Amino acid sequence: MFENFEIKPLFEDQVHERHQFELNFQGDTYQGVFHDGEINWFHPQPHKELEEEELQAVETEVHKLMGNHLEQ
Repeated sequence: MFENFEIKPLFEDQVHERHQFELNFQGDTYQGVFHDGEINWFHPQPHKELEEEELQAVETEVHKLMGNHLEQ
């Protein structure tokens, strides 16, 4: 689904540890933070550029990929 998906830890091994991700979808790059099962998007926010169905598909895939990453 994504042309590229990267995950970087933020505040690794600290109380405020988070996982930052970056993805490329349909030629646009989006970034966000994943924590406690929630996605917080950085600017540009995909909900302003994508249709609701596309956004749901993107967020579902992010949840899946992040879940796989965190299980490792």
